[in-house]
Amino acid sequence: MRWGLMGTGTRSMMADRPESKPVKAPTRMPNALARVMSWGYGLGIGIQNRRFDCGIGVTKLDVPVISIGNLSAGGTGKTPMVHWVANELLAMGRHPVIAMRGYKAPPGEMGDEEREHRQALPGVPVVAQPDRIAGLRALFEMDPVVDCVILDDGFQHRQLARDVDVVLIDASSPPYRDALLPRGYLRDPVKSLSRGDAVVVTHREMVSGGQLAELVGWIKSQVPGCPVAVASHVWSSATVYRRADDGWEAEECEIDALKGRAMLGVCAIGNPGGFLTQIERVGWGLVDSVVLGDHDPFDASAIETVCQRLKATKVSVICMTRKDWVKAKDRLEGCIDCRVVVPELGLGFASGADELRSLIEGVVC
Repeated sequence: MRWGLMGTGTRSMMADRPESKPVKAPTRMPNALARVMSWGYGLGIGIQNRRFDCGIGVTKLDVPVISIGNLSAGGTGKTPMVHWVANELLAMGRHPVIAMRGYKAPPGEMGDEEREHRQALPGVPVVAQPDRIAGLRALFEMDPVVDCVILDDGFQHRQLARDVDVVLIDASSPPYRDALLPRGYLRDPVKSLSRGDAVVVTHREMVSGGQLAELVGWIKSQVPGCPVAVASHVWSSATVYRRADDGWEAEECEIDALKGRAMLGVCAIGNPGGFLTQIERVGWGLVDSVVLGDHDPFDASAIETVCQRLKATKVSVICMTRKDWVKAKDRLEGCIDCRVVVPELGLGFASGADELRSLIEGVVC
């Protein structure tokens, strides 16, 4: 989650950025120190990228690789984008594998993102380990049917060559009002956008038409000729989980069936604002919220906070993302007596889906 003070004087490195307010700084360190550390981070990233540009330390696989990534830290919608690409590949008759680093996964256990991928895409293998190249090679030996790779959070993982580089940009957090870590949230300088083969603007639903036009115009000025798609995060349906003697019972329902229902929003994701706003946007009743840090494990303290908030608000329904539900469901069992609503998240493309589909098809077919 983006905690911290408003960064004073945060400016883009691009001289022609549209005027806009800066985002909040990710840390509470003094701005002067953050500037120095950001400069050092940028220097290190520049050296690393120049090595990769020369092909040093880059491995090329025998199958096509499609990378899904972003410029910044935090939630831009990589998971639903990975699922969209995977489903497109399956429709083309391909057999993809998802490769990820397994960020913050407990030792010997699956992380929240890996669990979410496996639930959303049964039958699609997932390699989750820091050395993704070694993991993929081991999988290829065991499962020769796999014929393409989706690299989850791969923009900065340049040790693995890719055939298509898809870069996601959160419409509510434009890069031109951000700065490099730790002064801002950028993991790569804005000029690295030129490496992308396609840009997808996500969270269209969180900005006005004018803000969207400003961002898309800026992207096209930075990477002329690069396809730019625009997508909203949409909830197509929901699953309602009820306590039962042997665990949880699940029931699918339409979004409209829960209109006006009072809920406690609970999340531990990179962009909590988008999730909480969507609860209200679909007509559900957001009474209160519990916002934890990104990838929070939902330990006993977090569960106790949720239970206390339920009692205080007298609400009997929790709304959670699937990424959080897969971690919290076993811990919630026995602690609360309520229902948990998990919306099914997807991407609704307003434009650019056909171009993106053709780009992917061109390298795998």
